[in-house]
Amino acid sequence: MGDGSFQINHWKKKYNQYRICIKLKNKTDNILMLKKIRNHHEGIGTLIVRKNYVLWAINHKKDLKCFLNEILDNKFLNLKPLMKEKGLKMIYCINNNISYSEYRYLIEKEKKGEWLWPFNKPKKTKVIFDEGWNHWLAGFSEAESCFCVRLNGNQSYSISQKDDLIIIESIKEFFDLPNKILKKKCGTYVIETYNVKCCVNIINFFDKYKLLGDKLNSFHVFKKHVLNKQQQS
Repeated sequence: MGDGSFQINHWKKKYNQYRICIKLKNKTDNILMLKKIRNHHEGIGTLIVRKNYVLWAINHKKDLKCFLNEILDNKFLNLKPLMKEKGLKMIYCINNNISYSEYRYLIEKEKKGEWLWPFNKPKKTKVIFDEGWNHWLAGFSEAESCFCVRLNGNQSYSISQKDDLIIIESIKEFFDLPNKILKKKCGTYVIETYNVKCCVNIINFFDKYKLLGDKLNSFHVFKKHVLNKQQQS
């Protein structure tokens, strides 16, 4: 699994600190993928490799502004309104040199139902299944999907996301999955299918829209198992 986040932190409750990062398991293919992403964005950010994870992090304000200005207009960020909201807050604070106390004031007012930020609160939008969606889904699946072959010979494809139900509903519709969406106690929505026909459709999709990280390896195992099973039936 992986995690991407926009972070607004503080230093001793005096200064705001900003960070954008992507964190994945420490696997060779994940490291190579993050290097490609970093190179695509002109080498901004730092690649950190630890025993259990690899992290690409952007910390400098100039780099943060460049990255945010590039992605905030992307329509697919509307699928994650909480993340887009954090990005808009971040760029506003950086551009206007907002102090920690000013930021906390805005946040406390927001908790009381007063939206004082100088931009509209992002809202969820309906997904249009176009070419852009296909590439977005492939990237999203790098972190949030799971291709599994179980010891009993069954296979499963699952994908999950915390809080943002619209994403899982859209994936269910896109792949025409008959399974119900489940909600865990932690607020994570997940859909999982064992259906061979659905799994073949999913394989066809990812054959065209390639995974790039370590998830590609589990996909290859999953694909071989499902296609062998289909031939035997």
